[in-house]
Amino acid sequence: MHANLAEAEAALARGDYGQSLALLEPLAASHPLPHAEGARIRMLMVTAWMGQGDERKALATCRLLTRCKDLELRQNAKQLLIVLEAPSLQRPANWSIRLPNLNMTATSAARPVSARRPSLRPARPAPPPPPATGPTKAPNLGFLILVLLVLIGLTMLLSGLAIPPR
Repeated sequence: MHANLAEAEAALARGDYGQSLALLEPLAASHPLPHAEGARIRMLMVTAWMGQGDERKALATCRLLTRCKDLELRQNAKQLLIVLEAPSLQRPANWSIRLPNLNMTATSAARPVSARRPSLRPARPAPPPPPATGPTKAPNLGFLILVLLVLIGLTMLLSGLAIPPR
C-alpha cells in the first residue's frame, strides 16, 4: 500500500497526473474518506485532477475533504477550495505572444529555403585569446625558511615561551 502511495506521489511530482490517478484510484476504493489515509489519498487525487484540468472532480472531492477529521488536511482542503472556486480572469491579448502558423510541408523536389537574411551589420570580431601564463613555480628555499621562522616565533609568543623581560 505504501509503495503504491509513494509511487503515486512520485508520478504527481513528475507531472504524470494520469499515472498518479491510476495508482490512487484503487487505493481510494480500499480506504474510505473518514480515515486519515483515505483523506490524504483524495487530497493527492485533487492535485492530480487540477493538473489535468478536471476542476469539476477536484471541486467535488475538495468539498468532501473540508469535513475531514484531520485538522491539517481540512485546512489544506479549505485553502485549495478557495483557489478552485476563485473566478478565472481573462488575460489581456497584449500579455501573450501569438506565433503565426507557418504551414511548413516538406517536399522532395524543392530545396528548403533558408530563413536567414543576409546581415547588414558587419560581423563581430573574434574575442581576444586568453592571456598567456607560465607554469606555476614552487617557492624557493628562502621563502620556506622565512615562513618557518614566523610560525615558530608566533608559536613561542602565543604559548608563553617567549623570553621574559628583565
